[in-house]
Formats: sequence, structure tokens, C-alpha cells
Amino acid sequence: MKINLLKISLSISLIGILLLLFLANTLQPKPINIQGINNKLLNQKVQVQGQITSIKTYHDSNFQVILIKDSTGKIDITINQILNLTINQNMTVIGKITGYKGSLQIQAEKIIIT
Repeated sequence: MKINLLKISLSISLIGILLLLFLANTLQPKPINIQGINNKLLNQKVQVQGQITSIKTYHDSNFQVILIKDSTGKIDITINQILNLTINQNMTVIGKITGYKGSLQIQAEKIIIT
């Protein structure tokens, strides 16, 4: 009887863990306006859409900082790779809100050119 309960408990736990892993990788955050980004969202995953207004590329460290804007404001997006982007391209960014030198930015996890 105890062995059956143990097997059932273990099976349910494993199914729950696998379900959480699947949902964590497939669910995307709701889109947010740049103006809505504040310190309360620090370390939270967000999705923003905007137009590229500037691109700074650091070839030595394989790093880019992109400034995007929407109708409500501007924010820096940091990318740990160098992408072939151009000014005025529209993009959707999914990433984590971080702070750098007193301002908020988004560390990109996924970028979609629209």
C-alpha cells in the first residue's frame, strides 16, 4: 500500500515539474508600453515593441545596445551578440528589466523583427 502511494506521489510530482518547465518556456509576457516600465518591474520579464532609434555595437565584447522608442517613451535594449539591425526597424523584444547607472534597460532574451 505504501509503495503504491509512493509511486503515485512521485509520478504526480514529476508530471507537475515537467508541466512547469513546459509553461516557463512557452508562455510570453503581455506587451507593455515603455512608459509602464518602472523600478517595481526590476528583474521581471517583459515584452515591448518599438522602433530602433540608435545602435551601439561593441565588437570587442560581442555586445550591442539598441535604443528603441514607442509612442510613450524610449528604453535601451542590451544584446549579448551582434545582430544585423538598422535604424527605423520595428522590433519586439522579450527580456528582463535591469538597472544600469541609475536607469532601467532590458536585457534581451528574444528579438523579433517586425
